[in-house]
Amino acid sequence: MAESKKTEYPIIDYTRILSELSVNRKDPCEVMRELISNSYDANASNIIIYPLMQEKGFIYFDDGIGLDEQTKIQGITPYVAFFSIGKSTKIQGESIGYKCQGSKLCFASNKITVITRCQSDLFWRYKSIDNPKNNINEKFNIASEYSEAPWELLNEIIQKPKASTKKILDSLDQSFFNSQFKPQGTMIIVQGLEVERFSDYYSSDDYKEEKWSYLKYYIRYNTKHGDMRILRADKTGFPQRREISFKNTLGYTEDCKLYLWSRSTKQNYELEEIPCGYPYLEAPDENEKKKIKSPSEISRLNDGNFSTRHCSTFMYEDITYCVVLAIDGNRRALREYKELSRKGKSQSGIKLSDQRGVFISSEGVRICLYNEIFENNVLKEYSILKDSKALPHYLLIINGSFDVVTNRNSLTDSSRQILNNPGFLENIKKFLDSAKKDSTVFSEFIERLNKENQEAKLEAYTQKLIFLKQNIQTRKRFKIENITELKNKWIVEPEVGEEHWVGALYTMFAHLVTDNSPYAEFWLRPRTFSGVGLDSIAVPLQENSLAEKVHRGLEYKYSFSATDEYNHPFIVTNCIVCWEMPMPEEGDSITDAYDYFGEVGRPEGLLKDVGYEIIKIQSKLGEIHNGNIQVISLKKLLDKTFQCDWITPPD
Repeated sequence: MAESKKTEYPIIDYTRILSELSVNRKDPCEVMRELISNSYDANASNIIIYPLMQEKGFIYFDDGIGLDEQTKIQGITPYVAFFSIGKSTKIQGESIGYKCQGSKLCFASNKITVITRCQSDLFWRYKSIDNPKNNINEKFNIASEYSEAPWELLNEIIQKPKASTKKILDSLDQSFFNSQFKPQGTMIIVQGLEVERFSDYYSSDDYKEEKWSYLKYYIRYNTKHGDMRILRADKTGFPQRREISFKNTLGYTEDCKLYLWSRSTKQNYELEEIPCGYPYLEAPDENEKKKIKSPSEISRLNDGNFSTRHCSTFMYEDITYCVVLAIDGNRRALREYKELSRKGKSQSGIKLSDQRGVFISSEGVRICLYNEIFENNVLKEYSILKDSKALPHYLLIINGSFDVVTNRNSLTDSSRQILNNPGFLENIKKFLDSAKKDSTVFSEFIERLNKENQEAKLEAYTQKLIFLKQNIQTRKRFKIENITELKNKWIVEPEVGEEHWVGALYTMFAHLVTDNSPYAEFWLRPRTFSGVGLDSIAVPLQENSLAEKVHRGLEYKYSFSATDEYNHPFIVTNCIVCWEMPMPEEGDSITDAYDYFGEVGRPEGLLKDVGYEIIKIQSKLGEIHNGNIQVISLKKLLDKTFQCDWITPPD
């Protein structure tokens, strides 16, 4: 009887996973995006952010429900979930931060301290952890300690603070904790955050346009506080009836206030309220409207100051989606988005070009660029909107309960399947059709783009033709001296990409070859020419029958090498005609794209003057093809068949 084996379990390296999660970010301020999402999930009414320049960190506070250490939700308490991997108390569709990723970005630091309190707590609870990325594991004790005076704890955590930090700590005194941090809330203190050029991203020096704060505008453009559904219709020009429908969608709120510790004068700092909602530009006032030319009226689209708004909701598979189209001509966007970087001006560091085009948003938070939506055939009428000339003029955001990958910077395959579903795209098309019908600006914008695109194509064709005409005199050429009709008439040699010209020359001279020419056997008389599949079917010079069996398969190439995979089946090809070609070695292997292969045979007789044969053709499965294929150089064949005068002009 076989001895039973002991139970085996997989081993999970918690420390390594945590280390990777903590630095898994695309933007240095992503930790703020995740913490703000957590605050909204905790029903916070106030969020306060204090950047710590000297400590390369921050103090983050919200007055949400706190991190409960007693009551389990989905098998785990909110407090333990904060420090855990893969376990969350949140449900997709009801919360933003259901991926349990956000807090882990805080762990890429020298030290993290969490102070929290729930309504049922008599005192505040806290936990400080040095080097959390490496120290936290499944055996690390994360149990909190009680504190009756957490304001004193702050001075123990941040020792010997410099003047700017001391002002912050002075404001977080007993009065603050007793008024704003009671009966509930959470404070997170991060020191030594692993971010290069920390001050470039976390400085809140944003005073009278002398300097622009990256963090401030990151919050507005990339976090839940900048929810794209908050339209501010009275200022931005969106229809107010649509604003009401947006407000009724799941998770919508504008009740949370966010404050950033910012410079108010050259010497002083104070809390500045950051407006909620995505920063759509305000609609033009009446005076501006009188001066604005429509897309059809301006000489250059890039000089446009035109503006229009359109938004709507639709249901798809029981989920409500919000769509926003904000059109602001390039010139207007450059003028009004003063905080955004553009060529030659760094401003806040957030690029204007990164805010234009199509974006997917989940629960109000913008996730990723998605201009490829216009590659789908359902939206072919609007495919011009993915063109680089269109992007500077508009913003299109599609919001829903999209599933995102762990780091929340891109979509899962299931979300992409929704976005590629014809039924979903029909709703987007209806939205764009409605915008086109309701807005003269949008309809003229599409019409202008299509017109300029056609003109660009025509210009490209024209330039190509001009180039050919201007450079024809420098191309290699030849004359045929022993054909009266062609004597003293230049014929230009084909160049790379001109295999059709190879076919035309072969066809013309095949009808001029005499039957008694020593090289007549290498000339076939083409009867068709096709741009799809094999180029021609042809017959020997003396053949006049239309019977199927007399026809040969003929393919034209500018050049053909034994190392190239032949793009047609060997078994339907009798002759490959090239202009020029390198001569391979006897026995070299040649393959086609249909699992057949052969080898270069020894050319015999006159064939060795103009080309070679592919012999021993068979499939990879061992099926033998008894025919051979001639590979002919048309240039050599012309030279042998006719009296040619070859000329190479100087460059």
